[in-house]
Amino acid sequence: MKLKINPYNKRVKEKFQKEKNRILRTIGNFEIHHIGSTAVPGLGGKGIVDILIGIDNWNQAKEIIEKLKKIGFFHVHLKEKGRIFLSKDTSLFFSNVHIHIVIKQSKACKDLLFFRDYLRKNKKEVKNYYKLKVKWLKESRANREKYNKLKSKYINKILKNQ
Repeated sequence: MKLKINPYNKRVKEKFQKEKNRILRTIGNFEIHHIGSTAVPGLGGKGIVDILIGIDNWNQAKEIIEKLKKIGFFHVHLKEKGRIFLSKDTSLFFSNVHIHIVIKQSKACKDLLFFRDYLRKNKKEVKNYYKLKVKWLKESRANREKYNKLKSKYINKILKNQ
């Protein structure tokens, strides 16, 4: 799928809630948060609904992953940077969902929630970040790896304010 930046879409809130409910029915009662660009009102992005699942310890991850595979999350990237990443690919607009399994209260968990909350509280920064994302997309020539590298510098700068 070609990398592109879409304007904010209000439907993602509903999409997140449906996915959250489906995930909870599948895995049981775990901490679940909407993260990433679609979790910030007014912020455009790739249109991916990012979901954080907070667990108490890594022993819980294996069973959760097996259950999530049953509802379509086949692409599993094992623990890297303090999280396990799962996705399901579809070609439908605003239908891609990524799951980030993290240990509650870990650095990865705190960073993801801090960055989301920082943007939610700073409307001016949301506009700036969106403009930067469009700029980085052009600079990277829509190369996902290059784009993520440019974006990471900005995110790390914001995380230093924790």
